[in-house]
Amino acid sequence: MPKPEGLFSIGELAAVCSVSIDTLRFYETKALITPAYTDPESGYRYYSRENLLRLRTILGLKDAGLSLLEIKDYLDGGKHTEKKIAELTKRRDLLNRAIENLQIRGVRSGDLTVHEIELPERFCFCRAIEAKDGAHAILAIGAFYDDLIRNGIPISRSWPEFCEYPDDGLLRGEFSVTDFSVIACLPVDKKNAPPEAVHYPAGGALAVNYRGGYYDLWKAYEALSRYMEQYGYVSSGHPQEIYLEIEADGSLNLDEERNVTRVIVPVKKNA
Repeated sequence: MPKPEGLFSIGELAAVCSVSIDTLRFYETKALITPAYTDPESGYRYYSRENLLRLRTILGLKDAGLSLLEIKDYLDGGKHTEKKIAELTKRRDLLNRAIENLQIRGVRSGDLTVHEIELPERFCFCRAIEAKDGAHAILAIGAFYDDLIRNGIPISRSWPEFCEYPDDGLLRGEFSVTDFSVIACLPVDKKNAPPEAVHYPAGGALAVNYRGGYYDLWKAYEALSRYMEQYGYVSSGHPQEIYLEIEADGSLNLDEERNVTRVIVPVKKNA
């Protein structure tokens, strides 16, 4: 029997979409795609332009990391569509965060570029620490993490742990390395956040990704201060620091020149 007019063979569809014929047949068994016409005598399958468009959607969602079951639910517009959209949005945000972290880790020594960013809403377990010096701060922060682990506190993956510095002098060039206050912050999921969790609202911020030893971090604060003055920003919250270069055993060397610290200052436009 000649090929039906306006339809395409399984081989033609497979070739144009760079998949195997077996893949197309497998998708049919999963009710993901149905041939426009199947010859009742030969069993040959023929596909329409609409089949092509659906197959391309399937392959695109598969490349995005969805399972075949998730793809079917998505295409069929099932009752879980809104939930799936939320899951996909979260997955996209996590992927964007991973890309951003890789870009941050690629910063070169001496690069003091200021980035305008948007901070997400965060809920955090926090512990205020009065540190004698950097080494003392690391030990105290480690003890805080140990307590959370022992208590089985679930940690959010949507934002990294950070330290907040309630010190208005940092942006005025006063960078204390002894006898300073620091607040260790570990993000938790909003739905699991207990009453004592601290709420950090979403909002604009400035950030510098700094490569170098911790005791030279004043350079990043200096760059942020200049940028704020130049473009009319004022701080709307305390500075925050995220430490990205940690050894495989979890240790952190404050003097290591390859360290990467992200310094963030929540800001708003000066009225």
